[in-house]
Amino acid sequence: MLRPPRTFVLSFCFVLVPFLSLLAQTEEKEDSGWRIEPEKVNIQVGDDRPLQLLDDSAQELDDATWSVDNPDLATIQEQDGRKVLRATEVGTVVVSAFWHGETRTRQIKIWSSVRPLPTGTNRWSTHDYRGRNIGDIPAVPTGDGPNMYSVEEFRSGHTYVRAIREDGIQVWAWLLPEETHNVDLICGDWLGGVLLSANHEDSYTLYAVGKDGELRWQRTIKGVRKALADSTDHLVHVVNQSSDGNRVTIIGIDEKLGTQWFELPVPVSYEKEINLRRDGTKISCVRGSASKPLPAMASQIMVNMDGNAYLAFSQREWTLTAAECKPGQEIDPKDVTVSRNDQLVLWKIEPGGSFHPTVVEASKTTQPLSAPAAVLAPTDAITTDNMNGTLISVQLSHGNASDSVGALVDEFVYRVNQDGELVFRFPLPKYSGARKDGIVIGEDNVAFATRGSFLIAFSLINGKELWRWQSDESDITVFAALANGACLVQTPTVLVEVASSTKAKTVFQGKAMMDWLGNMYRKQDKD
Repeated sequence: MLRPPRTFVLSFCFVLVPFLSLLAQTEEKEDSGWRIEPEKVNIQVGDDRPLQLLDDSAQELDDATWSVDNPDLATIQEQDGRKVLRATEVGTVVVSAFWHGETRTRQIKIWSSVRPLPTGTNRWSTHDYRGRNIGDIPAVPTGDGPNMYSVEEFRSGHTYVRAIREDGIQVWAWLLPEETHNVDLICGDWLGGVLLSANHEDSYTLYAVGKDGELRWQRTIKGVRKALADSTDHLVHVVNQSSDGNRVTIIGIDEKLGTQWFELPVPVSYEKEINLRRDGTKISCVRGSASKPLPAMASQIMVNMDGNAYLAFSQREWTLTAAECKPGQEIDPKDVTVSRNDQLVLWKIEPGGSFHPTVVEASKTTQPLSAPAAVLAPTDAITTDNMNGTLISVQLSHGNASDSVGALVDEFVYRVNQDGELVFRFPLPKYSGARKDGIVIGEDNVAFATRGSFLIAFSLINGKELWRWQSDESDITVFAALANGACLVQTPTVLVEVASSTKAKTVFQGKAMMDWLGNMYRKQDKD
């Protein structure tokens, strides 16, 4: 994911109204074949509203004849090769486009310019093409590039990246050069373009599409893409995991050219078996020794304020030893001794590919295999603490040493300062449902995290809980920290502004996206 500048995190301009909608359902008659876009347009006197024609594959159509039913309220003009509606009086007009013997219309309401649009009024909406919306993300502002990207799989089976301006006009649509139902819209890049991934059974292809709609590069990588972070040095960091889940590699790719800068293998965790062989829950006596890898446990990757990338991972070295036994004999777990050397490690990765490891926490134990054991590992979230340190989401799983992850789990946020020192371990509440472990930084050294139905505010200085708020819904996630000290929380159905344990208000129904300028977009959830 992109690393926004600190000022964007702490003090963006939060626009509550009017809203801009993506994939909105419209009450107007459904047009087939082609239509006028954007839809559900509301403008004010004095505004210029660009319009365009798009077909069912979001391809732009030209050479239409345009008209408006009431020239006293608005007129159609041409600016920079595009038709523009200029609003002159309050009222409602119907705009018509005649193309190849057919006519399409769009009703547009014109409001007074004396006061802002009413709360909850959409400025515009994109069309729901009845396919599958893969994702919508903001584009990094460049002055001459799009405002956002949307990736959609159309009913034809084709997948397009759509570049959309701040006024809802589609600039271009780029066709993914392969047919697959497994596509991820990853992030906008620092050149104003977009990165996406087409995922296959044992590999994936990264596509970098420029802000002009041209393919900049593509690169196929064996394995599974676990995470990706882009830096202002135009270095893309890819966390690649082997298909068997045992090995993690960090690959540095030039954002402009797609060439590889470096490849860093993360140390493999392993289990050494002496005079035994373990196959699931069955343990058999054998002669000699053998080692096998343990499943890799790594966080996502982030680029901090110092320009370096950071990754946390668990490094485990386990040795299992059996007492005297006969080859082929089945061994009881209580007769097996396990020596464990476990470490939680944080890597700082410089742009040139060199790295500096920090052991955040370590433990060494020797005990029977059947005895209770704890496994420490990062989950996904890792973010800056806005002081050149890191916040790491960590889980402590309780089970026995024969399982890499136990049934009972305690979760924490660790803060590691820029010198690699562990400042605190902040315990998180027990919860049910999926883990949504995102963290955002607010005003006055306050951080926000979610688990289950809880939003927890805690101090970045001492790791103490300040307050917690509980939603009526589970599986909530942090959306953004606000300059007024509150936190935006996305539930499965609504966006909520939470100021304290008892003070919260609904912003709007549905799911949200925010661009780099702080404009809010309401997304239509078709699932």
